[in-house]
Amino acid sequence: MSGQIKLFVGLGNPGRKYENTRHNLGFIILNEIAASKRLEFKKWNNTSDISLCGEADNKVWFLKPASFMNLSGIAVSSFSKYHKIKPEETFVFYDDFSIPLGRYRIRMSGSAGGHNGINSIIDYIHTDNFPRMKLGTGPLPKFINTADFVLSEFKQEDKEKINLMKKTAVSLFDEICISGLDKAVSKLTNTKL
Repeated sequence: MSGQIKLFVGLGNPGRKYENTRHNLGFIILNEIAASKRLEFKKWNNTSDISLCGEADNKVWFLKPASFMNLSGIAVSSFSKYHKIKPEETFVFYDDFSIPLGRYRIRMSGSAGGHNGINSIIDYIHTDNFPRMKLGTGPLPKFINTADFVLSEFKQEDKEKINLMKKTAVSLFDEICISGLDKAVSKLTNTKL
């Protein structure tokens, strides 16, 4: 299968304090995908929360690093090595304030673009060759510190756009499992949402 993905990663910070923050959009999206499959997360090796979907040769893992954002690469690297998952078989969901809320971009590889979680993954797996979905949380308001913005909570009026991103991510996941990454991305980019 072209573009088979074995590991889906959502980035965020652990703990109730951060649950509804912009920096946790990767967790929020991965939770939605897991919930759509009636899956629950469990602890793995004290480094992450994991869940498994599928059977035998069609296993797909979900991983949420239990470290803070800046150390996300530790969990991704150790889990990937243990299960012999290649970087190109790993798909990462994460927040990006340079993209308007409700929008997204899919990239097959590339630099961290200033995102500490992606930077950590690149450092620990020694490559930037992994597909990802940047989830818009912007725009960054003027006169506000970047760290304060990404750790701020979503507002009630953001809910509709977040729900649309959730729906898109679940559709993308389903299509990746059916057709592979390349066809799924092509189909998504040619669909009006």
